[in-house]
Amino acid sequence: MFRNPVILLLAAALLSACSLSARKVHEVDGLVEQHRETAVDCPTETDRCAEPSPLLDLGVRAAHEGAHHVTLVEFGEDALKLRLHLARSARERIDVQNFILRKDMTGELFLNALLDAARRGVKVRLLLDQMFSFSDAEYLVLLTMTHSNLEVRFYNPSFDKAKMAKHDWLTGLACCFRRVNQRMHNKLQIVDDTVGVTGGRNIADRYFDFDTNYQFKDRDVVVFGETAVAMRDSFDWFWDSPKTVPVQYLRDVAAELLANEPGQLRPYVPPERFASLLAELDDPGRMAELFVEPAFAVDRIRYFSDQPRKLAFENPDPNYDVTEVLYDILLSARSSVLIQSPYMVLSKRARKVFKRLRDENPDIELVYSTNSLASTDADTVYANTHRHKKRYVRDLGFNMYEFKPFPQGAPDFFPRWPDLIEEKKQGVTSDSTVSGDDSTIPMPSPRVGLHSKSFVVDGRVAMIGSHNFDPRSEGFNTENGIIVWDDKFASRVEELIRRDVEPGNSWVVAMKPKGEQAETALEPPPGMADYEPWPRSDSSVYELAPGKEALPPGHPDFYRNHYAMGSFPEVVKTRRQYLVIFLGSFFFFLEPIL
Repeated sequence: MFRNPVILLLAAALLSACSLSARKVHEVDGLVEQHRETAVDCPTETDRCAEPSPLLDLGVRAAHEGAHHVTLVEFGEDALKLRLHLARSARERIDVQNFILRKDMTGELFLNALLDAARRGVKVRLLLDQMFSFSDAEYLVLLTMTHSNLEVRFYNPSFDKAKMAKHDWLTGLACCFRRVNQRMHNKLQIVDDTVGVTGGRNIADRYFDFDTNYQFKDRDVVVFGETAVAMRDSFDWFWDSPKTVPVQYLRDVAAELLANEPGQLRPYVPPERFASLLAELDDPGRMAELFVEPAFAVDRIRYFSDQPRKLAFENPDPNYDVTEVLYDILLSARSSVLIQSPYMVLSKRARKVFKRLRDENPDIELVYSTNSLASTDADTVYANTHRHKKRYVRDLGFNMYEFKPFPQGAPDFFPRWPDLIEEKKQGVTSDSTVSGDDSTIPMPSPRVGLHSKSFVVDGRVAMIGSHNFDPRSEGFNTENGIIVWDDKFASRVEELIRRDVEPGNSWVVAMKPKGEQAETALEPPPGMADYEPWPRSDSSVYELAPGKEALPPGHPDFYRNHYAMGSFPEVVKTRRQYLVIFLGSFFFFLEPIL
């Protein structure tokens, strides 16, 4: 990284001077006003031709009564139905905040639902992080020109562009490392200030059970009632932040707008694979069955979110520091903490929290459900997970479970699983790839990875949100989520996490046996001998032997019931393994931003 002060000053000046001039802003505003559609399809202003919704009915009733209702949404297809139904039933406004929105099949389906709402007269605000969302300037021009009721903004666009060149990244990292790396990781959808949705899902095929190559197992929560207002307030912080820029003011988008006559978005025709899903949206009874009838009536909930000014030098309000909120709850644990996150890279602060819990209560159960190398979508992040396994398992006493890429429970996790297998046979593909798509064992079905971010403390309080319990979530990204104090709700989340760590769905990480334990350790069956590319590794991933009882790593008979699979089971012996070892050994200083 450059340290020359002259270079730093020049780069900083470049970064701060890249916004549109007042003259260009005026020109852009004029073109937008001239070409943007303003007509409204719905003749009635009272309901904006909205579809009937038992979800909004419950939200209005809960707000009037001062009650709290929440619904867990585990299945990706249901999560998509939820978002589309809420868009169709909105009467006044829709606010959407997300880290990623891809222009794949589900992304276009979702955008089309927002556009339809805007054309009905509903005010729609779409706020996306710049890093991994649309980078096509021409498409963003078409999107912003579609209707005056639709506004699209990007959070923290470096160099005020939708798409950054490699030299932009290098310049940004040299002059403004923290600014470039601060990302808006929040996921949020609010309708009519009455119903809110948050959780771990971004908007793309693999979050909603429609990717035939790779599929995320994720989790959302729907909130009914006055908490939706707190969600809207949080959204407004970001929408009005100086870090947020209307897409038409991005330099490459403005250049496209000023250089060419604006066209029109092509009508979106959903593929046949969405037919049954769309049919269900027209059935209020089915929507009630999915999202209203399973709702938990709870006494206490809290929506939490970082503020846009999260970075330390911007003096964030400690009352809105997500990490502080979460650690305070974790430190209240007395018997158990169960955490599920796609990554296990605990910050120094997090390690201190769990060490304190262990010191105060040596018998406390600490469970962490995360990805294996075979299931992850981020090899570079997993490198730091692998690097710290000994610390997590031996020193902090975690029961650490790594998710399998082809879990036995897949048909239960994904109701569309038979359809996905058939679609894969027919050659249906998605528009994007992730790490390992080309290097795992042969895939007759989609590969599966964890993406949910949840924890449960003592079976009494649960969190569902965007926080990954890693240095990036703690120090760079803004995060959000819902905390619920309710035994029944928390028990349900705990039940789901414990199901995910069952032997058929996850491997368990343990230290390699020594002494007598090594002499009596179970030998793997033929063809399952462990492969260890880094013989100095102190830990291994273990598989339950057929006919044996699953035991925690600390049990005296653990090594008699489980056999070692090496550090990277079900990964072809390729560069992925060596990349993980290399990054973890020599590039550990990148840990806070991976």
